[in-house]
Amino acid sequence: MKSILKHKVVLIVFFLITVLSLAAHFWNYKTLVNFHLDPPAHLMGARDMADSGKISLIGPNITSKEVMGREFFLGPFYYYVLAILGVLTHWNVLIISGFFTSLWLAAFILLFSWLYKKFGGLIAILVYTLLSFFPLFIPISRQIWNPHFIPLFGILFLLFLVERKKNIHYFLAGFFWGLGLNVHYATILWAPIAAFFVIDDIRLKRFHLRSWLILILGVTLAEFPLILFELRHNFYNLNTIIFQVRYGSLSSGYGFGFWWYYAIPLLPAAAFLAAFLLDKIRKSRFFNIIVALLAILSVYFFIGDFGLQGQRVIYPSGWTISRQKEAAQFIIQDKEKDFEVAETINSDTRALDMRWWLRMANVRVMDVTQYDKAPVLYLVTSSKRPPETETVWEVSSLRPFKIEFKKDLGANLFLYKLKRI
Repeated sequence: MKSILKHKVVLIVFFLITVLSLAAHFWNYKTLVNFHLDPPAHLMGARDMADSGKISLIGPNITSKEVMGREFFLGPFYYYVLAILGVLTHWNVLIISGFFTSLWLAAFILLFSWLYKKFGGLIAILVYTLLSFFPLFIPISRQIWNPHFIPLFGILFLLFLVERKKNIHYFLAGFFWGLGLNVHYATILWAPIAAFFVIDDIRLKRFHLRSWLILILGVTLAEFPLILFELRHNFYNLNTIIFQVRYGSLSSGYGFGFWWYYAIPLLPAAAFLAAFLLDKIRKSRFFNIIVALLAILSVYFFIGDFGLQGQRVIYPSGWTISRQKEAAQFIIQDKEKDFEVAETINSDTRALDMRWWLRMANVRVMDVTQYDKAPVLYLVTSSKRPPETETVWEVSSLRPFKIEFKKDLGANLFLYKLKRI
């Protein structure tokens, strides 16, 4: 009876934490969702695949790793998910973003279930609460982004390795590792984790080469579309990676310090290790003190979720989905036949977000390579960067031009119509 009561208490606390986590992630969601840079670019790629009816063997190109004009590609799994979500939701950005936000919640719920079975309710609740309320995770979760798969795949990869008893466990660990590699190459950092378990198998005198070959088979099957692409294109990605390592630099995105999200693949192992260490000191006199400190830290994180850290925006200040759609509507109503769009409020000067909303309205925009040929340019900017003094190619290639109108979008953002003279 006592154990049943404890189980019910744990489930009630778990339910309350989950509800509060949902509130923290989805509070003011429509305003805080990020839709610029990667999200519209990735959605465009998935829409191209869906519209063409041809299954792609590759996913998005890695523009942040471009060296001397050469860049490589992710696997296609991310595009497959985006295309399915797009078709099912009629390409509703908010619903698709909500799915990706929910991947974090799903990963932490799975982790809680696993830790509960291994270490008991108290430790599982402590780790689950800290992760659910960690303020840094919440802002980045509010967007369509491939790294959001990593915590879920990473937990499944680790779970099957820790619990490995049958060959199916090795296969599933490899399969989820392959899916991790498919969505982000940072999951190569799981190699030392796999190596640890190889050594552990040897230590326990239960190492079987066949089991680890089955794990490699799992990785291969998950990566098969990309492998097929490599075979058909003379190992383009592999040769590009070798080329970039040889001729690239830290400025090309290979410095771990410059890319904090390289830590995301290590999150599942760190969470499991924390639970393992807490279990080891359970009988220590310091255990209750540590539990109290972690509980206080969780409350502090939860308060932060509704403060400046948790409620911060990733997109340029004021550039919400509502304002993007409002600017796109101005352009649609203007009924220009040939035109370009640009933004100088962020590094996405090609205005991929605007291109997405215009595409959804079946309005054609000239290609991103044709700014120097465009008769008209619609420019989103702020008062700090008036078009008369702008130096980016997207604007300067139009000169000489005249300003036909200036629309105030609010939040110190303006939509200009520039016409070539």
